Amino acid sequence: MSTSTAGPALRAVGLTKRYPGVTALADVDLDVHAGRILSLSGANGAGKSTLVKILSGAERPDEGRIWVDGEEVHLTSPHAARQAGIYTIYQELSLVPSMSVVENIFLDDFATGLLVRRSKLEAKAEALMERLGVDVDVRAAVNTLPLAKQQLVEIAKALKSEPRVLLLDEPTTTLPPRDVNHLLELMRDLARSGVGLIFISHRLDEVTDVCDEVDVLRDGRRVGHFDTIPPHHDIVRAMVGDRLENSLSAAVAEGAEGTLGGVATDEVVLRVRDLTDGHRLSPFSFDLRRGEVLAVTGLLGAGQTELTECLFGMRETVSGTVEMEGRKVRVRSPREAIGVGLGLIPEDRKSQGLVLDMSASKNMTLASLGSFTRMGVLDHVRESRHARGQVDELAIKCSSVNQTARTMSGGNQQKLLLARWLTKNSKVLVLAEPTRGVDVAAKEEIYRLIRAYLRRGGAAVVVTSEVAEAALCDRVMVLSGGRVVAEATHQEIRSQQQDLLTHLR
Repeated sequence: MSTSTAGPALRAVGLTKRYPGVTALADVDLDVHAGRILSLSGANGAGKSTLVKILSGAERPDEGRIWVDGEEVHLTSPHAARQAGIYTIYQELSLVPSMSVVENIFLDDFATGLLVRRSKLEAKAEALMERLGVDVDVRAAVNTLPLAKQQLVEIAKALKSEPRVLLLDEPTTTLPPRDVNHLLELMRDLARSGVGLIFISHRLDEVTDVCDEVDVLRDGRRVGHFDTIPPHHDIVRAMVGDRLENSLSAAVAEGAEGTLGGVATDEVVLRVRDLTDGHRLSPFSFDLRRGEVLAVTGLLGAGQTELTECLFGMRETVSGTVEMEGRKVRVRSPREAIGVGLGLIPEDRKSQGLVLDMSASKNMTLASLGSFTRMGVLDHVRESRHARGQVDELAIKCSSVNQTARTMSGGNQQKLLLARWLTKNSKVLVLAEPTRGVDVAAKEEIYRLIRAYLRRGGAAVVVTSEVAEAALCDRVMVLSGGRVVAEATHQEIRSQQQDLLTHLR
């Protein structure tokens, strides 16, 4: 971490933003020092998104003032923010996929119509990418690059203007561990060069690894500031207002003992033998007992996605057998998977799981419409009553069961998918990256719901790229190149965690 004591690159005082019926941000102060990395932490709805919008020029505060290098600035637009020296990098990149790397980096220059020699821009682009430590053909289209390199192109766009402050909003969410480590090291390098950074991440290990100080927001207010990095529990306590007793998310982040399962019986509910797509996934076998949670982990592209798709009938298999409660079943489509008792929370909840413009109620009952139909007619009253019960039981935050899924937070969207399969009484849940992109409090709620499901006799396969999350499970299988390269029981995970990590490098 940086040790620079340079003065504030950015100072904000009294930032307040009101929307009809709600104060999203209330009298928030913020200092970002040159050469230091500030973590901005808080649960969903704490005000982080509103603060990011104000600092990036996408929203204007109702009250408050902002200075960059001691000079007051008025951020009336994203362009004005960039002109002032503040550049924001979002989780969802703002690149033009069909354009080349150099065209994306210097898009503003091309848009102005200035006559600039292309060879000169290419040389500048190559120098920027070299500074970021990445070897890439700057003439190649962005959509031909892996996600990690696309993100570095986005950072290169910022660096060309020599920003004073770089705001990174959950940049690591979709990156595999190797690329996350590279990005964090790059952030340290940028801090050492004198840039002030704001870093938003739900992963507390990343916060403690790379940041110099922490600001915590709760209910639109700044409720905590740490000049040095505190233990994870202190950050969590500030975020949620009280320490989460027996917190799985915080315990695992700190390397403490914790388990999602621990209630497995001897009864095998799902038996898979030699399942393969004949291409990316080698023959895969496992037994899953009632009450058990099995983790499958590995780097991006190791075969987890293919396994998930094969299990749920989304990918054609060339061989292998599946038994549910001792009976052989055929799973050639998602419809057949649901019919035999499988439920899926997919890796991308927005494009593969939810119908975003449909209500919370409709998303919950989508797989169980027959249970709410009488004489071929949907009983809307019964459907709404059930949905309200699920909202209460799963602590889903929504204005009503008629609120559209699109307008709900990531954690509550995940809970909608859980509610769908609980409504269906699924025997086995396949959970692909179940806590990706959700905050600590929402993650804890999801763990609580999974644990309750297991204790009611369910069983689960958790497909995750986070070893710490895998360590919560009863067993772990590590994939590499579509093959199982390591296995460990929960009791063995702590002692073998370093060995497991070697397979993820």
